[in-house]
Amino acid sequence: MGRTADVVIVGGGVTGLCTALALKERGAGRVVVLERHFTGAGQSGRAAGVIRGCVGHPTVAATQLEGQEFYGTFESRYGIPVEVHRTGYLLVARSHERAHVETTVAVAESAGCRLGLVSAEEAAEIQPGLDADPAGVHVFEPGGLYVDPAPATQAIRLAATAAGVSIREGCEVGEIVVEGGRVTGVTSGDGDVSAGIVLVATSVWGTPQLARLGIDVPVRPHIAQMAFFHVPTGSGQRLRTTLFDSRAGLYMRPEGTAQMFVGRKERDFHDPDGPLVDPDDYKQTAEYGAVERMHAGLSITLPSMRDGFVHRTYACTYDVTPDEMPILEQAGGIDGLFFAVGFSGGGFSAAPWVGLRMAESIISGAKPREIEPFKLERFETGETIAWSNTPD
Repeated sequence: MGRTADVVIVGGGVTGLCTALALKERGAGRVVVLERHFTGAGQSGRAAGVIRGCVGHPTVAATQLEGQEFYGTFESRYGIPVEVHRTGYLLVARSHERAHVETTVAVAESAGCRLGLVSAEEAAEIQPGLDADPAGVHVFEPGGLYVDPAPATQAIRLAATAAGVSIREGCEVGEIVVEGGRVTGVTSGDGDVSAGIVLVATSVWGTPQLARLGIDVPVRPHIAQMAFFHVPTGSGQRLRTTLFDSRAGLYMRPEGTAQMFVGRKERDFHDPDGPLVDPDDYKQTAEYGAVERMHAGLSITLPSMRDGFVHRTYACTYDVTPDEMPILEQAGGIDGLFFAVGFSGGGFSAAPWVGLRMAESIISGAKPREIEPFKLERFETGETIAWSNTPD
């Protein structure tokens, strides 16, 4: 093989970049990131960018709190600006979901998240124009925030490059080379690279590469659809916080002062009997029906948005596992092979936490205790991760 590295990371999204940065900060040698397109071209640049600790699993909540800290202190640490919007996070749920929401709050608090139940009146003060049901359940997390994912990903790229990471864009990896039960490098159209350690962080594109090595990861591509809605002209309506409304099945965040980013949580992200999606060939805009459902739901949350209009839409692929949680592993039987896949739409917010733990695993050769819940074998042993904002 022509070029050499100590660690090759396949995938230049936010997970790969965060891992590369953490590796260099911990004294790793030559770290090379290989990206088939340009950094942030996949899910990373199209994420909602919302980071909130209000989730019902302590480790998952910890990933979010670390993400808030990472992005919130990024500019002071690296001297590279990242625009952080500290809007807080508001959860709006139905009355019959109270017990579940209260459990979620208790779990998040145990992980160090500062949040609490608020009244319908207080929720309406946090978000003017909200149709807050007095019988409903409302939670506010003051530390919730969002960042624009595309420039934030590029900021991490700049920090990684400054730390000594080599990034090669337009470089599609063909095969992960294994000899005698050990990784020896990768092949690519831009030249092969020799390395004793390879991390696969390529979302749905990594599944075939791992399958060729006999590693079956239950990751399926799912098309997520989003839309930007413009407030009615002259209405004065403005989204002031990031928000999830279980009544409408929508999550949303501000986009400037006159627009809002809206996504709809589908029930079956991981449908083993559903049609397979080609992540390289799918419609890049949201379907009309999906946008229509978003608009109807948005009108439940903010009634004035009945007169709002669609500004633009887009779609992206999620790499979804059966429990919608990632797989963070060192391959059994193949020394030097690691993979971090299956983030199910949550990769951007978890990437700083994941990158640090994967870097620790790569450097030490031992799996950090915190990533044990994300092992591959959980799908065979029944130890899947139970978490959600509200009941199914």
